[in-house]
Amino acid sequence: MSTPASSPDRSDATGATAGAGVTPVVSPASAAQGCTITGLHKSYGDVEVLKGIDLTVEPGEVVCLIGPSGSGKSTLLRCINLLEQPNAGTITVAGFDATDPDVQLDDMRAQVGMVFQSFNLFPHMTALDNCSIAQRRVLRRSKEEADRVSLANLENVGLAELADRYPDQLSGGQQQRVAIARALAMQPALMLFDEPTSALDPETVGDVLGVMRKLAEAGMTMVVVTHEMGFARDVADRVVFMDGGVLVEEGPAKDVIGNPQHERTQSFLARVLHPDGTLDG
Repeated sequence: MSTPASSPDRSDATGATAGAGVTPVVSPASAAQGCTITGLHKSYGDVEVLKGIDLTVEPGEVVCLIGPSGSGKSTLLRCINLLEQPNAGTITVAGFDATDPDVQLDDMRAQVGMVFQSFNLFPHMTALDNCSIAQRRVLRRSKEEADRVSLANLENVGLAELADRYPDQLSGGQQQRVAIARALAMQPALMLFDEPTSALDPETVGDVLGVMRKLAEAGMTMVVVTHEMGFARDVADRVVFMDGGVLVEEGPAKDVIGNPQHERTQSFLARVLHPDGTLDG
């Protein structure tokens, strides 16, 4: 049975102290955990979407995946926490062998937070309850403790005063920040973001990216699928360009975005950058 090398210390799970502008806290476990993907293949019928992916994300590293639609970026993220089952290859994340048939999925997924394009909040629950429900069911926290952790993380993303609001009473950007707070409340070792701003109005994109910047500054290990080239350039430790189910080019953000070497990377970036070479936004 697959188990992590050492159990994370969750004794201090508050996530933050009260106060405006608090940087989201990172689980102590994340300081020593990363993600290693080897020989990963994924097909849907006869269509091979991932063609032997090898990728290592070091503890505390921010890796941005860029590339055209259909290149396999989102599928790669979904394989990491087994929302999609790989056909071949291995994934080690937060000390778990995710591809071991005997892996304890709940324990493994508790260490991997994921934020989707859509917010996926329960419409009949308040922001506070949306952040607390998984803690109570998966981590077996009491309602009092789960609500305390949830409120701290809602404060981290600037929404403590809206804890009693329902999703339809929040803007898209606010709902996405609740989704981030919900993931952080589990105190994960790794955060996955699948184009978290793609469904947002331009006015609210900055709020979500601001929270993600704070996470990066706090040392959270992050894999981000994004079309926000400015964010990738400024925040990522490494940028990976994907196309056709393979990793075409990777390296420091300033190199891949500012001086891409592969012709396909150059072609893609030419479409998302202004003709003078400056970034959109």
